[in-house]
Amino acid sequence: MMSHKTYGVKYIGSKREIIPYIHALVSKLKVDDKKFIDVFTGTTRVSQAFRQDGWKIISSDLAWASEVYAELFLNTRPSDIRLLRQKCEELDKLTVPSLSEGDWITKYYSGSSSGTSSIKSCVWKPHNTKKADMIRNKIEEWVTTKKITKSIAKKLVAVLIMAMDGVDNTVGVQQAYLKDWAKRTSKPLNLLSKIPVEDWKVWSGPRGKFILGNALTIEYPKADVAYIDPPYTTHSYSTYYHIWDSITKWDKPEVGLTTNRRIDRISKSSCHDKSMVSSWNKKKDVISSFQKLIDRLPVTWILISYSNESLVNIEELTKGIKDMKCVKSLDFYSVDHKRNIMANIGNGENPANHRNVKEYILVLEKAPDPDE
Repeated sequence: MMSHKTYGVKYIGSKREIIPYIHALVSKLKVDDKKFIDVFTGTTRVSQAFRQDGWKIISSDLAWASEVYAELFLNTRPSDIRLLRQKCEELDKLTVPSLSEGDWITKYYSGSSSGTSSIKSCVWKPHNTKKADMIRNKIEEWVTTKKITKSIAKKLVAVLIMAMDGVDNTVGVQQAYLKDWAKRTSKPLNLLSKIPVEDWKVWSGPRGKFILGNALTIEYPKADVAYIDPPYTTHSYSTYYHIWDSITKWDKPEVGLTTNRRIDRISKSSCHDKSMVSSWNKKKDVISSFQKLIDRLPVTWILISYSNESLVNIEELTKGIKDMKCVKSLDFYSVDHKRNIMANIGNGENPANHRNVKEYILVLEKAPDPDE
């Protein structure tokens, strides 16, 4: 079974471990042009693997940060690496003034450099938040003065996020922080170390395309295969990774709650951004959302990742799909793996919660469209 080296930040529901299974199943399908739609791309790990194998990738997501991940891993060419490396070196060499108070990141997500954190929003130590603020402002300055293109800026923001992820004080979501400082938080922020410069296979495939928006309204181009990996629970990913989205947009928003979530990601806020709410987070809408998406995707084959910890069980999902007129055939496979690290924290300390997750991969073939 082929293995692919992929890169990204800590992410709930990451498919890094089951990419070989997804790849093996796709390799058995009859395709024409090797065009692949990654509907809920997240950190782009699945897309990265298929790009390395020569697939043309169309990725999409609601998350603003997914756009910069896609720009880095799906749109970077080998010829871009030299400039990207040079700019990362310049940013790494920036020196924070001794009296600097930092900017937006420092204001809301910085904690004391020593002792136990008593504030839930202490995500980074000051030496790293101040450096991150300076780097993000410098990237914005370079774009404004046209020293770099918007494309290079997005790539640099993605590298900055990956570097910050490597020195943070979370277990993978930005609404729960560790009580004591993790050892990695004392390390200095470093961008250059996050670019897999020597891994040329990462950059060698066809350049891809990213579409920001809702999968149920996006007009996707025709492709051979679509991969669907939606959120499975009542929790919104827009609240799990709000800091990455804010750093991507760099709009320096107001924040609220004890975790300093951006104000438009708070459901009770008067400025709540409802466009970020996924219908896959509501049990009553899950099946109908799958059906609508499957029906509208312009592909022959669809692979769906699903879990035994999802809102709707696998039996209900498969029945809902089999009942669709556009579905010609449906098969499913299962893969067991350990639960996310979150299961070992808090109430996850209960041994009963340490069961493995059963991950399902559904493979369906759509019937030809009679109108075509």
